[in-house]
Amino acid sequence: MKILFTLAFNSFLSRKVSVILTIICLTLSLTLFTYIDNFRGSAKKSFFNNAQTGDLILGAKSGEIETLLYVIFQIGTPTNNISWKSLTEISKHSDVKWIIPISLGDSHKQYRVLGTTSKYFENIKYKNKSLEFLKGKSFNKNFDVVIGFDVAKKLNYNLNDKIIIAHGISSNSLHTDFPFKISGILKKTGTPQDKLIFVSLEALEAIHKDWKAGVNIPGIKARAKNIEIENLSPKEVTGAIIKLNSKMKIFKFQREINNYKPEPLQAIIPGLTLSKLWQIISFVENILLIISLMVVIASLIGMSAILYSNLHLRKNEISLLRVVGASPKVICQLLVFESFMISFISICLSILFIQILNIMLIPFFDNEYGIYLDYNFLSMDNILFFSLFLLTSILLSLFPGYKVFKSSIVEGI
Repeated sequence: MKILFTLAFNSFLSRKVSVILTIICLTLSLTLFTYIDNFRGSAKKSFFNNAQTGDLILGAKSGEIETLLYVIFQIGTPTNNISWKSLTEISKHSDVKWIIPISLGDSHKQYRVLGTTSKYFENIKYKNKSLEFLKGKSFNKNFDVVIGFDVAKKLNYNLNDKIIIAHGISSNSLHTDFPFKISGILKKTGTPQDKLIFVSLEALEAIHKDWKAGVNIPGIKARAKNIEIENLSPKEVTGAIIKLNSKMKIFKFQREINNYKPEPLQAIIPGLTLSKLWQIISFVENILLIISLMVVIASLIGMSAILYSNLHLRKNEISLLRVVGASPKVICQLLVFESFMISFISICLSILFIQILNIMLIPFFDNEYGIYLDYNFLSMDNILFFSLFLLTSILLSLFPGYKVFKSSIVEGI
């Protein structure tokens, strides 16, 4: 083995340019494939973790994916709301452990406003952890507001700052008569909560006293100081997150909601619905994975082609080895060992580059897109892939090795 290593090392030095280029090509292809595969798995895990906050998602009759997107991810606009009366009746069901209402529609400087109750911060979880406050606390008064980490960072907000909410998304119609005071700032979660502004349902009802069907009613002007607490029960909400006492009753309770008589409602199971959504968009990740895999295969074939094409240039080297007593078998082993060394070095460099990319990109994806990527030095899938890559490179090197073995026997010295 020591002799093979010495021969391979000296051979590399004699054709260092082609060897270095081959290693660079293999390293880049391995890094590309491995990182895309890791990103795919982490992004999927991140999305599914966001959907595990409750057993059921309650909304008006519409598409399941649509309901999931606007209740869990605050993406899109709901086509209809559900009445507060129906929500109250459902919350009294014996199977319901807790129910958290969600109300959407307003915004503040392109960030969505989510109306809910203080129970949201107690019961909603992310990555199996509860929401925590970086500063302050939940809203105690009607016009208190809690903001996500990204909102505070991007807009440079702090506790007790005043903000004005706009009516609708990207709207210039401001609720200027109802300034909100920041009572709390959430810690970073890497979820959509980082980009949300949380207010109480009573506050949303108050600021829309002089609005009807999305239009400000002329001649009616509500004032914050004139709003009475007892008159602020919401009339309707966008949806709700439901937690049951037993997961065994999820399907039974879902059927009851879907057959609810007073108004058309639907209950969706977030995990199953997200699986459907992921199947729709998975073709993009599969295409990227296939492209990167083809790059790896092309690089391996390129390495084999270089070894094969170099046989003619290395004719004198091989002849000299035969003169000093090297058998065709030893020369064949030398070519296989060279291929192994090139692949092994490429794998080591690829692992190094992946760790560097993790350090650089994990905070970027977390801060900019709310996608939390797991930091794993090497997963079992990575180890299996690198092992398969190493084995494939050895098998491909057998072709030029066989050529040397055959020609050595036939042609001699």
